[in-house]
Amino acid sequence: MKYTSFLGQGVMIGAICMAGLLSACGDKEPTIQNTANPDTATTHTKTIKVAVNSGMSPFAYIDGKGNPIGFDVELITHIAQKNGYAVKFNVLPWQEMFKSVEQGTSDLAISSISYSTEREGKYLLSNPYVYMPAGILSLDGTVINSVTDLKPMRLGMQHGAIFMDIAKEHGIEQVVTKDKIFLSFQDLINGKVDAIVSDKQIVQHFAKSYPEYKTNVLEYGNTNDKGSYAVAIAPKSKTQVIEMFNQGVAEMKASGELAKLETKWFENSTDKPM
Repeated sequence: MKYTSFLGQGVMIGAICMAGLLSACGDKEPTIQNTANPDTATTHTKTIKVAVNSGMSPFAYIDGKGNPIGFDVELITHIAQKNGYAVKFNVLPWQEMFKSVEQGTSDLAISSISYSTEREGKYLLSNPYVYMPAGILSLDGTVINSVTDLKPMRLGMQHGAIFMDIAKEHGIEQVVTKDKIFLSFQDLINGKVDAIVSDKQIVQHFAKSYPEYKTNVLEYGNTNDKGSYAVAIAPKSKTQVIEMFNQGVAEMKASGELAKLETKWFENSTDKPM
């Protein structure tokens, strides 16, 4: 993915994270399966297997009962059930989520996945369904007015993230990767990195969910760049799944349901991600 324009200055958000809570979060990724709405799933005669990652709040993460929740989870559940499908979620580490699509053990994967030409060559990609620019999160006092300011800094990101392209493009050599973006957030709080980068909605969620630290969010993206949008992916053979998803998103846009979902998860949700 390549971001070609800088859209905005960071938004000051009050924050300070309880160190005990942060340090308690481990780096193991659960590998579990959950059926969406198990009480009603028996009314469906078909099942769609959906791979999600548990560490991408507010897009996809795990609630206190061990069930996947979030914008992407609710989006695909709504579309699938409207078409008579029950949803079986495969909660997997980030890289394993893609492998499950390649191997056909998942019919679809959705978890704030950005468009890229590489992914387009390997999978069936849905139409873009939400604008998802990069967000660079730093603690108050660290001056970052543009991506070029990151060049001498330590930048944290999730391992395998497409944001490595931003680092390479701008000559950022001190990149620290972790298995989950929340672990990168811990590094930021503990002074091990100077900033972290992920999807804007994700870093904003961190800032809102831990309001004891003062943080800045710098948006970096381009509405004309496909790489600034989220897509769902499916095996090349699953054209019906992608068509169902695209139609469902189009209907939700037309009815206003998609906008309501964005408000619910991107603006109002303050659940603490881990």
